[in-house]
Amino acid sequence: MGRGDRLVRGPLAVTTEPPPRLGRGRFLRHVYTFRSADQAVHPATRLAGFTDAILAIAATLLVLQLSVVTDRPGAGLAHQIWAQRAALVSVLLGFIWIAGAWVLSHRALRQLRGVDHYMTLLVIASTLSITLIPFATLLLAHGYSHGDFWVGVETVCLVVLIGTVLSALGTDYAHRHRLLAVAASPEQRRAALTIWYAVLTLVVIAVLVAPWVPWLAFAIVVFTRLSALLPLYSDRIGYAPDHAGEAGGPAH
Repeated sequence: MGRGDRLVRGPLAVTTEPPPRLGRGRFLRHVYTFRSADQAVHPATRLAGFTDAILAIAATLLVLQLSVVTDRPGAGLAHQIWAQRAALVSVLLGFIWIAGAWVLSHRALRQLRGVDHYMTLLVIASTLSITLIPFATLLLAHGYSHGDFWVGVETVCLVVLIGTVLSALGTDYAHRHRLLAVAASPEQRRAALTIWYAVLTLVVIAVLVAPWVPWLAFAIVVFTRLSALLPLYSDRIGYAPDHAGEAGGPAH
């Protein structure tokens, strides 16, 4: 055994492992695993739980926009609803938005056989848009019936755009690195890309027209959020079995 070798003791054998050498990037290769092909694929169980927790917290924060109007003692329920109509609409939009995000997240993770390090980072990054939903809807409610209503609409559109882009990047990464439990056919791949391009185009249009036609941009956002709740081909029986509890597969 050489002078620089280290003795590594295991339960069954004693082996020697040379220390990492400096130079030619060998030291970095002993510390980091930058190549996705060298990264292990792990179940997405904890990642799904993290995403669900973010969605649950965001949904809870939505109701904090509501309050009791006390300017007229004894006012009935109709007065309370009318006085907070903007906040109620924004809460409803936020809840539909979060529900659609959960459906998309559940569908995406269900179709994966597992996640590597980069896929994990992409999924975590996509939750950024979810954390911004309460802020965006609150800004939308405050701007209602004011000249700066377009600011709230623009904020909502930008948050939707961020989420759409990050989700598309994650889906593309899963396809290219073969992380799907069932490989998509070329026809299914083209259909999925068509949907993503259509949604992305609509959201970009909403961002551009929001300062001048805020209600049109708002209608586009509502349409895209409702479309996220629709069942897709991948929701058919037997398309991508849920790997909950199985080694190497995500659970949700």
